Amino acid sequence: MAEDGLVLQASPAVAILGSLGLSTIFVASLYIWKLVGYQDANRDATGTIQRRFVSAVLSCASSACLVRALARPAVAGEPGLSLSELLGLRHEQLMTACVSCFLLTTSLFIGPIVQHWVGVTEGYADVVNLPGGFWITVRNFVLAPITEEFVFRACLVRLWVSASFSKPVIIFCSPFCFALAHAHHFIEHVRRTGNKKQALLQVAFQVFYTSLFGMYSNFLLLRTGSTLAVILAHTFCNHQR
Repeated sequence: MAEDGLVLQASPAVAILGSLGLSTIFVASLYIWKLVGYQDANRDATGTIQRRFVSAVLSCASSACLVRALARPAVAGEPGLSLSELLGLRHEQLMTACVSCFLLTTSLFIGPIVQHWVGVTEGYADVVNLPGGFWITVRNFVLAPITEEFVFRACLVRLWVSASFSKPVIIFCSPFCFALAHAHHFIEHVRRTGNKKQALLQVAFQVFYTSLFGMYSNFLLLRTGSTLAVILAHTFCNHQR
């Protein structure tokens, strides 16, 4: 902490409106390329991944700017945090936080992990399986975890904390912004399959499990205070899908 740092205090209304704004910007930025002629019909195409990465980075920058704009300088004698500390990017016990999150997350997948290593020892499974090519691998294990956790945990959860919401409310309610940000996949499912009912069921299930994952990520963030540790857990979960 530093006495000349930043203090973030927001009303519940500002926190909720800010959360909706962050979610809207994150999703809208993915489709803004259509305005300049890119259709991006296939989310797994290399060009689509690269353009959406640019969009996600700009969304992260916008989210950080919002947090900074809402923060005020700490007055004399008032404890304050740097912007990187506010966003959970700087942590005095980073290694402990990362190891704790990784071990806890690993324990949730102990069954599949044991099954996988049995397959490896018996020769019918690879040690590491990264299907889909280079850019899909980068998106799933690097770009998506970093950008999603930065916007929906580092920035969005910080807004809820600054509004003095209780931890249970933050853990169980704020993830719905994260989950609803995945509802746009309905359009892609319909375009790919042509079946609206199937697409609706797929998206409903995706919203459900992303809500659960968001609750788990929120718990990790509030427990450790480290966004980087939560990004590590997100990457591991994506690998286990």
